[in-house]
Amino acid sequence: MLLIVALVVIVATNITSRNQLSMRRTLNLAQYDQAYWYAISAEELAKKILKQDLDDSEGRVHRQQYWAMADVVFPAEYGEIAGKITDMRACFNLNALSATTKEVENGQPKLPLAAKQYKALLVSLGMDDFTADHLTQTLKDYIDEDTVASPYGAEDAEYEARNVPYRAANTLMNHRSELRAVIGYTQDIYLKLLPYICVIPGNDRQLLNVNTLEVEQAALLAGMLDNQISVGEAESIINQRPGDGFAKIDDFYESSSMGSIKWEDAMKSSFVTESQYFLLASGAKVDNAIFRMESVLKKGGGNKMDVLTRQFGGQK
Repeated sequence: MLLIVALVVIVATNITSRNQLSMRRTLNLAQYDQAYWYAISAEELAKKILKQDLDDSEGRVHRQQYWAMADVVFPAEYGEIAGKITDMRACFNLNALSATTKEVENGQPKLPLAAKQYKALLVSLGMDDFTADHLTQTLKDYIDEDTVASPYGAEDAEYEARNVPYRAANTLMNHRSELRAVIGYTQDIYLKLLPYICVIPGNDRQLLNVNTLEVEQAALLAGMLDNQISVGEAESIINQRPGDGFAKIDDFYESSSMGSIKWEDAMKSSFVTESQYFLLASGAKVDNAIFRMESVLKKGGGNKMDVLTRQFGGQK
């Protein structure tokens, strides 16, 4: 009799434990699902803020607009919603290195402007010329359409010879984390580059908005100007920028700080005061459930913002 009672108690305890576990799982899923929809609501709010800012400024983008506010947190039922918007024209679009040219310099293929500016960025961050050249060439080979290796680059043969073999993508990137797959880009180098780089899906142009660049990114401005100025001088230019940015791009070209720059038409065309792409890093918390999301937003007709891509998890 005692044995039967003991068995009944064990079975009942097991059933109770399973029910409690099932309830916790259901609750966690419900909280996670609610956090997801909170993140989507942050996305909708960001789209409205950006549209309003663009409408008010006739398309000009600068850091005194509402979108540029520091990390914003809103209370929500059983949790909170946070979000941060960044201008994707205030970073180096890695896809720009997919450009090719048939021009030759010193018997070698000439680097396209974007690749030249990227190499200059690496140098401005303290890398020696050889390392900067190697990293530029390997990245260029990884995303350009051809399978011909540059002098210091790498194509399929080098990737297939690795411990875990794979091939060069030979297509545009969708996220900057793909840079870790490129030969030469160690974790330390990747983390060093993070504040300066981005990937705009489906876009291969490098344009720098001089109104949204932060002083901590001065090395990027120096690199875009082919290091004709020092990082310190670039910091001064950013610090002396009008509070609401340059009214037009010519004001940037003609500012007293830019007097020593030797402008070329192609270089001039890589600086703007407008932006079409923005990155929203949003997060939502509902009780113990946390959901993170990155959304790439693209300006469409009438300054309406469209979602280009979403990535869950907040991957860097």
